[in-house]
Amino acid sequence: MPDQTTLPPRVSPLLPRSGEYIVDYKNLRLSERKALTAIQVLSFRDKHEAAASAIGKALGIECSTRPGVSNSDGKTQVSWNGPNSWMIVASDEESGRAPGELLKTLQQALADLGAVVDQSHGRCGLRLSGSRARQVMAKNTAIDLHPRAFTPGRCAMTSVAHMNASIVQVDDAPTYDLFVIRSMARSFAHAIEQSCREFAND
Repeated sequence: MPDQTTLPPRVSPLLPRSGEYIVDYKNLRLSERKALTAIQVLSFRDKHEAAASAIGKALGIECSTRPGVSNSDGKTQVSWNGPNSWMIVASDEESGRAPGELLKTLQQALADLGAVVDQSHGRCGLRLSGSRARQVMAKNTAIDLHPRAFTPGRCAMTSVAHMNASIVQVDDAPTYDLFVIRSMARSFAHAIEQSCREFAND
């Protein structure tokens, strides 16, 4: 009987590619954030503030209760993901954690404060960056991405390329992290890739 404590290997939902990037232009790069751990946390009734505090203490990253806020230590993101809910995303390799360690840390920290669910195998993460990234995103979503409205540390759940997705702005480049459900990943990546083509020869 297989070891039930061993996590199955994470396999990319995207088609194999010869290079590191899906798009690699002078002013645009699109890549997959591979082997991510994605943990959904939903606080129990009347436990919202306590759950946010517990997450913050466990990870050393502020967990905001305000909508649309994402905080990061450069390796792990803690993003508002709806009422009483957060999505914690990290690369185990970048953060120096063993597989499954982030899940266990959050389960222990939350205890009876909220539900902690590993969604790593159901999500795909992409990173879009470059001086044209905002224009590419503007072609695919209706939210206001102008710097006066959407800045580093902001996040949103919205429609991107007619698919439900989460957006996190990482920096002023700008760089966006995009998260979509696994079953839509190929269509989503293709839509963003096609939107970049206009800027191939900039």
